[in-house]
Amino acid sequence: MAKEILLMFRKLYLKNFFFLFKVTLFILIFSAFQGSATAQIRVSAGGFVGGGFIKGDSPNIGSFSASFFVETNTILFIEVTPRLSIVFARDFNSIIPNVRKPYFPFVQGLTFKGITTQYFEDHIFLEEGFGLLALNDRTFSDTDSWSYGIVISINGGFDLRGFELSGFKIGAGIEYGITFNNTLAQYSSLHFYFNYTL
Repeated sequence: MAKEILLMFRKLYLKNFFFLFKVTLFILIFSAFQGSATAQIRVSAGGFVGGGFIKGDSPNIGSFSASFFVETNTILFIEVTPRLSIVFARDFNSIIPNVRKPYFPFVQGLTFKGITTQYFEDHIFLEEGFGLLALNDRTFSDTDSWSYGIVISINGGFDLRGFELSGFKIGAGIEYGITFNNTLAQYSSLHFYFNYTL
């Protein structure tokens, strides 16, 4: 009986999370089309590839990590750019040839961050991000648990965009995500970063 009640609450919790995710996505898309005559709405896409660690109900596991994100400036936020990301991190052994294991631990999730950017000299930038995290812990073959928490990131590098502000930004950075319920899953990444503005 207790197991059935727990499953019911879990489904309700996930349903509410995905509802909030859809509302947030709607606000982002809606506000992207509501620019004033003087504002230019820019959409950027990018990601990172790197390495770090993952952790659930387990010791730290060395991992490779990858992420893809979409961001846009909106009229709702002037100095902060909202960014929606997909994050994936898996045991580093899974990409090494000739390593055979029955299961490679991984985590995957979604982040919604606010990004602020500072520019130094001509094309050198530093950006900081802070936001919400939903992380699916798959560190064991019998574990499939969603946990919720926060994520923080710092990226720096070179802005290769011209006067039109379309083009690439490249650099390196770090990201750390930690959750506060279920298996207390977490990940970190030291990575190469790229961002393309349309």
